[in-house]
Amino acid sequence: MIQFNLVEKYIPNFDLTAISGLNLNFGPSGLFAVLALIFLLLFGLSLGRTRALVSLLGIYIAYAILSVFPYLERLQEFVKISPELYITRVVLFLAIYIAVFVILNRSLVKGRLTLKEASFFSVSVISFLQLGLLVTVISNIIPVSAFKFSDNLSRYFATNEALFFWFLVPLVVVLFMKRGNK
Repeated sequence: MIQFNLVEKYIPNFDLTAISGLNLNFGPSGLFAVLALIFLLLFGLSLGRTRALVSLLGIYIAYAILSVFPYLERLQEFVKISPELYITRVVLFLAIYIAVFVILNRSLVKGRLTLKEASFFSVSVISFLQLGLLVTVISNIIPVSAFKFSDNLSRYFATNEALFFWFLVPLVVVLFMKRGNK
């Protein structure tokens, strides 16, 4: 109690009730999701500067292709991954994303997207934005009834406004990063 009194003495508006209201009891599936997010963030950081941008571009292209893909029902019947259509959509999105990433990584685009003087901080920001965009796209593909997000998290990832935000912010950040390097 002495520590809390010291904190309240020096920071009078410090309110621990906001922190104590968080439900951090994830359960096995929530813990797996947190570990998967940590893995994806570390993977994004290990990609490096240029591949992180190529990967970010790959997410945009994969989502655009998935949006106009006319043969989803036929693919669902042919492949039979799951009886749920959204699982086929997620698998198709990830397959397109991986294919686009490999193609762009081996093409001339990779040389154009380089951030030679990029700092660790800028690569971390790009990786964070890439992860946020990927989570948002997947959570918008999966219906709310099948994907259990807390109300706070769903506001930041599983809405159309969140999708718009996560699509727009990486473009703005990369625009300012390029200006800073010139």
